[in-house]
Amino acid sequence: MLTGLFIWTACSESFIEDSFDNIEEDLTEIQEGVFLWENDEIGQFLRQNPSNQNRLLAQIRQATVKYQKFETAVNDGYMLDHCVEHPLLGGMGHHAANMGLIMSEFDPLTPEVLLYEPMPNGKLKLVGVEYIIPSTPLFGDEVDTLDPPMLGDVPFDNHRRGQMVPVLDEHGNEVLDENNEPVLRFQPDMGGPPLPHYQLHVWIWKANPSGMYFPFNPNVSCQYAQHDHH
Repeated sequence: MLTGLFIWTACSESFIEDSFDNIEEDLTEIQEGVFLWENDEIGQFLRQNPSNQNRLLAQIRQATVKYQKFETAVNDGYMLDHCVEHPLLGGMGHHAANMGLIMSEFDPLTPEVLLYEPMPNGKLKLVGVEYIIPSTPLFGDEVDTLDPPMLGDVPFDNHRRGQMVPVLDEHGNEVLDENNEPVLRFQPDMGGPPLPHYQLHVWIWKANPSGMYFPFNPNVSCQYAQHDHH
């Protein structure tokens, strides 16, 4: 398993306590109005409720504040995907995934996916992060009995269920291998990447009335999504 049961433990108290103090003040100018500290209700909540879990969230915010500039995310290997939303539950926004991180050891300060909401002015606003941990064994009765990984004291969502389905070409025909057998791929029952995995959405940059860790955010919309943000 690729660190499937890795459980993060807190860093030193001195680092945690400085999790806001080390953020540079001039970031408000860099963001060109996309993100303003004075309207940061998540940050205010974390300051007023300094539990161990919230201190972890503060650290994640400090580690990802630089990605308010989407160009920085691109330079660090994140690639933007289409905007995702649900008609009843709300949006996830654009997923910007770093495949190298997905296949590496889990580190809460380097999330595998960044979540961006498209703005009316064409800019992308960082609204959250998503963690993805691939898991093994890929198949078998035991896959749903293992304990999920944790972000602090919050368990990941289990996306290990699924089935093997044939790979189809552009004409809808099955792709065959050298032995003339259908090429198969894993299709998860619950969506997400095409592999069994655990995932967790964390809305550290935009308040989610459905909960900090609920996959969809009613406050996020794809209304202003554009076809190409490269």
